[in-house]
Amino acid sequence: MSVVALALSLALSQAAAPCQGERLVLAPFDTVALPRAEARGLEDAVRKAVAATPGVCLESRADTVARVRTLGPSALACDGATCLGARGVASGAAWLVRGVALGVGGARSVVLSLEDARGFEARETFQLPGVNAEPGEAEARARQTFKTLWTGRPLEGGAARTAAVERPKRLWPKVLLAAGGAALAAGVGFGVASRRAESRLSAGNSGCTGEGEAFRSCLDGRVRDGRRQATTANVLMGTGAVLGAGGAFFLVWELP
Repeated sequence: MSVVALALSLALSQAAAPCQGERLVLAPFDTVALPRAEARGLEDAVRKAVAATPGVCLESRADTVARVRTLGPSALACDGATCLGARGVASGAAWLVRGVALGVGGARSVVLSLEDARGFEARETFQLPGVNAEPGEAEARARQTFKTLWTGRPLEGGAARTAAVERPKRLWPKVLLAAGGAALAAGVGFGVASRRAESRLSAGNSGCTGEGEAFRSCLDGRVRDGRRQATTANVLMGTGAVLGAGGAFFLVWELP
């Protein structure tokens, strides 16, 4: 056998070798207030971290996506045991990992959930700065976060390697909801003020006195103030909606 043929045979045998370890499926990430491209980058960082974990046999993303597409868009809207069983999202796998990528408050956050078919579920979160993240920082944080989940999973017989991984419910979902509510309330206030200014100007009741250049300068100032109030209202209401959506999502996510 030639050297080339031998090398090809070895490569094929290695490619065909079964994956060693507990089979795990990483579902495509959900996203909240984050561009899809950035969410995919975070998902890829998590996938690399999971694949590098000893004792894990991670299914390829292509196989997972193909199966989820076959099952339909509602396939992932289920609990761990259901997803691993009847829904077939992680058919034949021992573990399912799901993630949510969130971009709120100038940072990027990832919530990872490790689930099995017997009802075990644990979550961990890591964050990255919105800008100026170091190369490889996402993968490093993903590796540490998944390690915490993986070492805390139940072993055969129901024992766990560490204390319970699941953390007490965090306060920051409520903080997001409160901040979102405050931003929405402020936005409504600015919006009402803008509408009142517009109504006064339309009715010719600008409150400006004088004549000529002084009157025009006063009127222009009133128009600029109204536009500034309208812009502020739009920004605050948009921010409030994003914060409220993020807080509501994580409040629901943390429900038992």
